[in-house]
Amino acid sequence: MTHTFVLHDVDQGHKVVASSLWPWAKEQLQLGRKLVLKADELEDDKSDRQRRYYHGVVLAEIAEQARANGQKFPLKVWKEHFRETYLGSRWETRTDPMTGNKKRRKVRISTEDLGVKKYSELIEKVTAFAVTELGVRFSVSRWQDYQ
Repeated sequence: MTHTFVLHDVDQGHKVVASSLWPWAKEQLQLGRKLVLKADELEDDKSDRQRRYYHGVVLAEIAEQARANGQKFPLKVWKEHFRETYLGSRWETRTDPMTGNKKRRKVRISTEDLGVKKYSELIEKVTAFAVTELGVRFSVSRWQDYQ
């Protein structure tokens, strides 16, 4: 059984842990069960503004201004290039339901899998590369300023 609690501030966090988490954990421990408690920093889903900025400014202006080996490439090509360069792929093991055999396959990591922080890091890496290596000048320098 997994419990998820979102803690917003000290008072609310203490109240939730004292009234919900600890009674449950205490009961489980008294029954002889062992527990693992995990806590992570809350990360919001990426904002629509980040996505609009990445596609509407960063990738669009790279596609407009950049020349690689003297050639211009469309936004889709640059998007996939940066996704592969900065996000890459991971290997997954799946079981074939017909044979029961396990198969490994390479799965691309999508920008859709990123939260706000990781999406911001991607934007920073791409813009830094574009400015230093491709000579791109952006009309808006930060996604937070983009409307």
